[in-house]
Amino acid sequence: MVVSKMKQSLLTLLFSSCFIYPLINAQSTNTNTTTFSCSSISPCRTYVAYRTQLPNYADIGAISDLFGVSRLSIAKANNLSSEDGTLLPDQLLLVPVSCGCTANRSFANMTYEIAKGDSFYLVSIRAFENLTDYNAVEEFNPSLDPSHLKVGQEVIFPLYCKCPSKIQVDQSINFLLTYVWQASDQIDQVSKLMNSSTNAMLSENNYRNFNNSVARPVLIPVSELPRLPTPIYDTTTHVSQQNARSDRTTIVAWSMVGVILALVILGVLACYCKDHHNKVFTCNRSEVTDLLGFSKTSDNLAFSPAIKGDKLLTGVSQFIDKPVFFDNMSLAEATMNFDDSYRIGSSVYKAEIGGEVYAVKKAKGEVAEELKILQFVSHANLVKLEGVSSDENGDCFLIYEFAENGSLDKWLFRSPSSSSSSSSAFLSWKQRLSILLDVASGLQYLHEHTRPSIVHGDVRARNILLSADFKAKISKFSAARMVAGGATASADVFAFGILILEVISGRRAMESGEGGNMRMLWEEIRTVLEAEEMREHRIKKWMDPSLEGFYPTDGAISIAVLARACAQENYCQRPSMTEIVFSLSVLDQLCSCPFDRASMPNSEENTPVKAAIASR
Repeated sequence: MVVSKMKQSLLTLLFSSCFIYPLINAQSTNTNTTTFSCSSISPCRTYVAYRTQLPNYADIGAISDLFGVSRLSIAKANNLSSEDGTLLPDQLLLVPVSCGCTANRSFANMTYEIAKGDSFYLVSIRAFENLTDYNAVEEFNPSLDPSHLKVGQEVIFPLYCKCPSKIQVDQSINFLLTYVWQASDQIDQVSKLMNSSTNAMLSENNYRNFNNSVARPVLIPVSELPRLPTPIYDTTTHVSQQNARSDRTTIVAWSMVGVILALVILGVLACYCKDHHNKVFTCNRSEVTDLLGFSKTSDNLAFSPAIKGDKLLTGVSQFIDKPVFFDNMSLAEATMNFDDSYRIGSSVYKAEIGGEVYAVKKAKGEVAEELKILQFVSHANLVKLEGVSSDENGDCFLIYEFAENGSLDKWLFRSPSSSSSSSSAFLSWKQRLSILLDVASGLQYLHEHTRPSIVHGDVRARNILLSADFKAKISKFSAARMVAGGATASADVFAFGILILEVISGRRAMESGEGGNMRMLWEEIRTVLEAEEMREHRIKKWMDPSLEGFYPTDGAISIAVLARACAQENYCQRPSMTEIVFSLSVLDQLCSCPFDRASMPNSEENTPVKAAIASR
């Protein structure tokens, strides 16, 4: 009993630290520091000052990858003559970011993939040069353990930024630039460099002592972007590139002579090559060309993704920063001319290209809106767009990362007679919790870490893909759209509540019952949870029988209560995705792995989770 009370106290403390303290902290204003509170309802496009550094972030490509923006946008902001090449270190650049409000503070959220030796602290001070701090990073990634980061994990790094208020805009202050103060900086010199004024900087930063602001972000109000000294390219690298181009030109010239001679030889061997090719492939090369409309390419390029500049790439480049264009011949060969044996969805095919496995989707209709959405998103729980392709008819192909374990619905809605529904091929309670937490984290990112917010619009089991280690990834963004209102975003919350019910019951959201009546899970769960004294008995009868009782009863009740809250008819009463992620994180931490009856949490352990959601 004492242990249970201690656990309950710890959970209460956890809720207080995650909800109460941040609110108090956000509302308290220190007049001697820069505040990054929200002063504008609408998000804005602003800029952060970033210094080139060796060895990783001296070229525009690497910096554009780090900040998730296009090379062109960086080149335009800094009057660069080229988007390529390496710059000398310690040169100041302006990098565009999308700034918006999160929990009463302003941030521009960046997704960073953890490498060996990384930590929240080191990435904050090195890669992002103190534009953020590790405390904010921990707050934005509640499901990650900072002391046990894994290589390849994607982490959100919130960069400090701020949008000008309406009053400031009326005063012709159109940008608040985020600048990390340096030890050698003087306020009069920095204000002149940034085309601002000393008084404006002092006022915007609460008259702080800038001598005590070294390695901390400050705000610089400007009416227009400053013209910083033009960054200087590394001439050694530039000269070597020119020499390489000159050498290539010479090689090409001499190669033309060889090409003429080779054409004669190729004409003689054409018949032999054609016969041999037909024996190797089910469909000949002319059939592939007819299918996708591309001219023939050499075999050594056919299975390599490449950066290409054709009509599709020109249109796509405005949506994707570094589009990888896959040769359509490689897609046809990898799928045997899109044979049904390679089909893994209605219009999705499995393809192995260059040793990597991809999911190739034949896009239907206009894809510009979908690509527009994809330029904003980058998260571990959203399926990654690897590249694009098209044919001369204008048909577009989207190439995504491949999810080895297929879609979630295949695991939930298996018939009992199926041979694949053996005890070795079903989702455990721990796996189900982790999948729901992954999906919730992805939706939280779309709703609250993108500006404007993005609503997925089609959250359902068949659109949730599972990787080899059962990490869930949200797919199918054809129905996604950018919104400004909470009512629209809450439609995803409702759909997620239905997904929870499907995951824990193993049944579809709507099924035909006895007498042809339609059974709806969100109505059933209200009946199950109606009388508190009967909840435990009813939930056991309602849960997925394939779990065979290997789940904590109170954990099941808690997550059912959460689902019911998500499926409230009044959207104002539904929880936010941040609340949902927190509740699922607590439940996931309480669940032992592997789960057995001896380690089931008791009712007192889960009380705070239920209370937080039930209070709605």
